[in-house]
Order: sequence, then C-alpha cells, then structure tokens
Amino acid sequence: MRLAYSISGYHQPNQFAWLMSAIRHPDDRFVIHVDARTPEPVFAAMRRIAGDADNVVFIDRQPITWMGISLVETELRAIRAALAANPGFDYLISLSMQDYPLKSRAEIVAELQASPSLDYLTFEPLAAQPFHMRRRPWLWSFEHNGRLVRTIFPRLVPRDLEIAWKGPWWRVLSRETCVWLTASPLTRRYLAFLKNVQTPDEFFFQNLVMQGLGRTRLADGYRHFIAWPGGSPSPETLTMAKADALLASPMWYARKFDETIDALILARLAKRIGADLPAHVQAARRGSPAAVAA
Repeated sequence: MRLAYSISGYHQPNQFAWLMSAIRHPDDRFVIHVDARTPEPVFAAMRRIAGDADNVVFIDRQPITWMGISLVETELRAIRAALAANPGFDYLISLSMQDYPLKSRAEIVAELQASPSLDYLTFEPLAAQPFHMRRRPWLWSFEHNGRLVRTIFPRLVPRDLEIAWKGPWWRVLSRETCVWLTASPLTRRYLAFLKNVQTPDEFFFQNLVMQGLGRTRLADGYRHFIAWPGGSPSPETLTMAKADALLASPMWYARKFDETIDALILARLAKRIGADLPAHVQAARRGSPAAVAA
C-alpha cells in the first residue's frame, strides 16, 4: 500500500523535522505547502529537511488566512499534485507540521487494509451546534489583507447545496474519493459558495463528501488525537502530562506538538513507534547527552 501526505505549515522547521523523521518512507509521497508569508530562511530550512527525493513535492506557496478559504484552495491543489504523481497512492493523509504519529506506518496500513476504501472524517450535524456556528453559512465574510473580514450581511444558501455538516479539518481520504473530488462539479460549487463563509475548512469536506460516493464508505472519525481547552479556538500543545492518554489512544496521529515546550513527549512517541529521531536532536545528543532525554 502506498500513502500520500498533504503537509502544511508556516514556522518551526525543527518540528517539521520530527514529523518527517517519523513518516518518511520510499513508497509514499509527500506534498508540502508552506505559507507564502513564511520568511525565506525558514522556508529554505523546511526544504532542506524534506530533501530532494523524487517522492517529495512542494506546491506553489499561497498566503493562508486563518478561517478563510485559502486553506481549502491549497488543500485541493495538494490533492491534485498527489494524484498527478507516479506511482499513485491508495490513501491521502492530511497533516500539519506540528502533528506526530501515534502509530507506526505498519499499524496504520494494517487498519486501512482491514477496512478498505473508507474515508476518515468527523461529521457533526450543523443543526446541533451553538447559534454562532449555525449562522456562519448565512453571513457574508471575505479575506482581505491577510485576515478574514466578518460581516452581518445575510446571504442565501442555494437550495440544492446542502450545508448540514461541520467538522475538524484533518482527514484520511481514499484515492477514489480524491479523484471524485477533483472531477465533480459539486466541488467547484461548494468552493464558490464557501469562499465567503467564516471557517469554510470546517464545512467544505464534510458536506461535499457526504454527497459524494456514498455514506457507507465513511469511517467513524478522522483518527486524530486533539485536546481542546475549554473555549479556546486553538488546540492544546501536547506534553508529557498527556503521555498516558497518547500512548493508550487508538488514534493514528496527534496535534499539536512543540519541541521548545516539551521534546520529551516526542522522543517517547518516537520510541513507541520505532521512528528515527530528527538529525538536529541526534546532533544535540552527541554534543550533550541530556539535551533531549528519551
């Protein structure tokens, strides 16, 4: 089985090194997008970490606006780039540079093979969400100068364009679904409508896939461990305080990590899945054995 990864990021090259050291495999393909606002020295460091192997592709850089459509546009370009690669892939996995696997590649592949052709997303009924979330598709928003401008101006959702679901951004999609996404007229219609909606990334794939190749192809969730502090729009940075939960989790990946806050948890997980430590950590250990403890 071949995997493809769509990996996005904008800072912390060393964190990207942790991820690549854990998931790099000669049979897999890595499609990487770095925010156009990322400084050139940081981008150059990320390119060095990714390397120049034939299975690594950097797509053209685009400015990413938080809660805007640019994230969705970039992901669609990454899917097309993965589909254009030869050889092909069986599943495409969406990750950020601050993610890290909780399972080895062999464990993940075994689970994918046990239930072939499923798509792994989390779906939450929009009707069950708080009012401020339910109203987002009906209020006009737009990107301007790197930020999302939210308005109180109403807009209508087309009757034949279902906006009934929301969910987290992260997903694992089968190749068949990726092919359908890039060819379906529905993709263009959802993209055009959600261009002017707050947090389109929480609506796009859920509503589109639900109308796609069949609900019987949907797995029970997106296979990511994420801890959300109460009321916060950003996930908790995972540390050794969450080690027991991470090691016991059935999820495949977790976010987010930051080696400047806690590198020990990353080393612990690397040992669990049999992953190499990134080069900068190995160098630090040679110079100072206590630099990053396992």
